[in-house]
Amino acid sequence: MPKGKQKLGEVVGLNQPSIRRNGWVLTDEDFWLISMLQDPVYATELMWDDPTSMEYGGCYRVRDYQYPLYRSQSNYQGHACARSVGKTESIKAKTFVHGFKRHSENLLLTAPELIHLLPLTDAVEDRIRSVRLTREFLDTRGGKTGFTHRPFGVDYVDGTKIVGRIPRLSGTGVKGQHQPDLIVDEGQDYPDRGWIEVHETVMKDHVDSDGKPDFMYEFYGVHSGARDSGFFKRSSGGSFKMVQITAMQRPGWGAQEKEAAKSAYGGTSSPDYRRNILGEAGSASSAFFVISRLMACMDQNRESDYNQMEYRHIELRAEEFDDIGLPLIEVLDLPTGYGSVYGGMDVGLTNSPTVISLFAKARIEKRERLKLIRRITLERFRAAQIRAATYAVANTYGAALKGFGMDVTGLGFPMWQEMEDDENVPPLLLSVARGYFFNAKVPVAVDKDHVSQDGSGSMRDQYGSAVKEERDELTGATRYITYMPMIEASTRYIREWVDSAYLWLPFDTAISSDMMGETQQRVRRTGELKKKPNAFHILDSFRACAMVVRAGDIEAELAHTQQVPVLDLAI
Repeated sequence: MPKGKQKLGEVVGLNQPSIRRNGWVLTDEDFWLISMLQDPVYATELMWDDPTSMEYGGCYRVRDYQYPLYRSQSNYQGHACARSVGKTESIKAKTFVHGFKRHSENLLLTAPELIHLLPLTDAVEDRIRSVRLTREFLDTRGGKTGFTHRPFGVDYVDGTKIVGRIPRLSGTGVKGQHQPDLIVDEGQDYPDRGWIEVHETVMKDHVDSDGKPDFMYEFYGVHSGARDSGFFKRSSGGSFKMVQITAMQRPGWGAQEKEAAKSAYGGTSSPDYRRNILGEAGSASSAFFVISRLMACMDQNRESDYNQMEYRHIELRAEEFDDIGLPLIEVLDLPTGYGSVYGGMDVGLTNSPTVISLFAKARIEKRERLKLIRRITLERFRAAQIRAATYAVANTYGAALKGFGMDVTGLGFPMWQEMEDDENVPPLLLSVARGYFFNAKVPVAVDKDHVSQDGSGSMRDQYGSAVKEERDELTGATRYITYMPMIEASTRYIREWVDSAYLWLPFDTAISSDMMGETQQRVRRTGELKKKPNAFHILDSFRACAMVVRAGDIEAELAHTQQVPVLDLAI
């Protein structure tokens, strides 16, 4: 292979002007094209489109800072970066060019759960279908389409394959795979057994025509702070060449976005800021929701009636809604037929969206569960329009609406007051609606079996919060209560619902991203702030709903038990 500086587009190792193969004459131009098709940057910019890329006339473009993500520089390479810097796009690009680089060999694409893998494989399939050249590579003989689903696969006519798998907790989902190329996505959540099994699937003795190692073992992710995870061990062990891209390299990063990130994560020195913005490991942090338990609360069959028809995400923008000219209650398309409905709303009036989540109690697999039936996102809606949305909910469900929680922090408080003074407000809504400030202290009942004493003799619950013992003067009954900010108490309620599989959620990546991104440390820091961060809007609407669902139970436990005369009780 010749040494020295190569020109753009020059094919290294080409020693003759043309090559004849099977009646074809291959010239320099043909090899230039082949080299471009095998490069994730050149191939995507040549054949992909991007309707949102106005500055390039709808052509797909890779940003300069993203080149290390797209072009592998080592057989062992890891990507521990900030969020939203192009990791997923680079995986799609490398998957796309696999058909040009390999012949009769596989690429294994794996992620912790279906909620991670399926959106990625859907995007890969869309890109392959949208380009005529890759579309004609597909094996469509015998009525086949070239694609399989559950598990995902791409079959090319020459025997080359792209295989999608999830490991499961035991790692068995990736057993039996053998390929020269491996990509692990969302590595921070990949189970330990999966890391062990997937390591052995890579054919590390695979070499090119010069006898040099020719395999690709790559993983992508964002640090979670867990020091004992397979992701952290590989990213800090020195065996993998690490690529780190920060959020500050994204176009448009400036003072305003930095201030929003500081507010969302609790300052530039917080572990969440260091992980999500700087791409660093940060200090240890604990996710609020265990991923395996959260997945047990999700209907992962995207073809189910629940995912396809019953649940919907309604997204409305103020400008578009004004042009529609229909009543808001018709646009929201709220489902009916439920006996008990609960709602939660996170209010946003300017840069933040308003999110309304509606849950219904339903029997699923012979047990009662709280099922999400609507997620409504209102962008740039005025206060009167947001109130109208809540009125539409109340008028649709009537007496079936048992509670409606609202986060009234900041701009939400004057809107709450306007609703109380509005003559058009449905009386039912006023009777079931409750407003909450995210940093207000609220009482939380604690099971006595979860109360213990620390080294100083103070009582603590299972999460380390201080517990206060209260005794009813009339009955002598002892209650254990802890006080904490609303955001912390409501998140605890949701975690209890997740751990007990009481929630039933749709296959919605926006919901899973919000819930898996929340940490105990951020919740506690947020409870000490005076201004609510502009983040986790879906989860905040869930929190408001959780407070109103539990409000009746908590108030009943705190209320003094009314004494019933023994004689009356006997009679």
